[in-house]
Amino acid sequence: MNKPYALVAAAVLTALTTASHAQTTIEPAKPVKSTTQTGKLNAITDVPGIEVGNFEQRHTGTTVVLAPKGAVGGVDVRGSAPGTRETDLLDPTNLVNKVDAVVLTGGSAFGLAAADGVMLWLEENKRGWNVGGGNVVPIVPAAVLYDPGRFGRDFKDRPDASFGRKAAEAASAGPIAMGNVGAGAGAVAGGLKGGLGTASVDLGDGVMVGAIVAVNANGSTVNPATGELYARYLEVGDEFGALQAPFAADAANGAAAGDAAGEPVKNTTIAVVATNVKLTKAQATKIAQMAQDGLARAIRPAHTMFDGDTVFVLGTGLLDLSTLKQKATWGSAPANINVLGSAAADTLARAIVHAMLNASSVGKAPAYKDKYPGAFAR
Repeated sequence: MNKPYALVAAAVLTALTTASHAQTTIEPAKPVKSTTQTGKLNAITDVPGIEVGNFEQRHTGTTVVLAPKGAVGGVDVRGSAPGTRETDLLDPTNLVNKVDAVVLTGGSAFGLAAADGVMLWLEENKRGWNVGGGNVVPIVPAAVLYDPGRFGRDFKDRPDASFGRKAAEAASAGPIAMGNVGAGAGAVAGGLKGGLGTASVDLGDGVMVGAIVAVNANGSTVNPATGELYARYLEVGDEFGALQAPFAADAANGAAAGDAAGEPVKNTTIAVVATNVKLTKAQATKIAQMAQDGLARAIRPAHTMFDGDTVFVLGTGLLDLSTLKQKATWGSAPANINVLGSAAADTLARAIVHAMLNASSVGKAPAYKDKYPGAFAR
């Protein structure tokens, strides 16, 4: 290209770029709100419109997250060995806009039967997609983790529809038991006993974010060099108690814990994050994507070929940020999703820590508190 044409081309490009920028206003990223306060229960049930129930027996179990008034849902699946149900319905391009419950359960793919019990219970209570004639079809996405045959249990001894029903019947908006309960009953994580954990954060202006997780990871939640839980630094207040770096002897003793349970290829961590903020399905899906960062902060490696790591997000829609008197502190919808997604990731990571701290030793899978006693007050 000779010089006159080059100058003309450069001028045209400059004009087009200037015009494009003039038509598009890009809002600068806002700093993430300080997460200095948990909800009253420090549980996902701090989120208005959310209830949780658990049922477990013989080292396996089911956790049900109910949304009695319905909730907009999203999901993100990162692991390469997932076991799920009804996740396609959460795609923003699909018809159904709200879900009635999410099921987290043991039992591998067989455990998906637990969702049948939840569906039947919801149908009896007239909750679900109205299909006319007084009939409803409850929308119940589900995800499973692998625990069949673990801790001496018969392989066929696994969650079925009765587990889901009993968990739904037990659901409440109150405190949530953690550790070897619900979907975390048979969980292991990097050779240690995994379990169920929950946490929440109060973002101010009435905005709540909570998470619940069943930690059954192929990777480890513990730094092998120090014996510390990777995500302990995300603590809000003193929620983890007097947790500290273990004695050097504890760390050395636990360095080989990854093979202790003898099951390196039978895993998956599954979780639900909830907020009371009004969301679209696309926004819920984006928050689910960001929440997966919480798994990566607390578990290393995460999202492996042997995991089916799945995170659901529920928005109960009881609070519309666009109508808040304090909305100037929140900004545009994209900026708000940044804040909610960041809080979701940290809250999920904290829930993983709670799962590990509350687990109890079973068989060849020692609990963190037994493997690393030096991490606790002395």
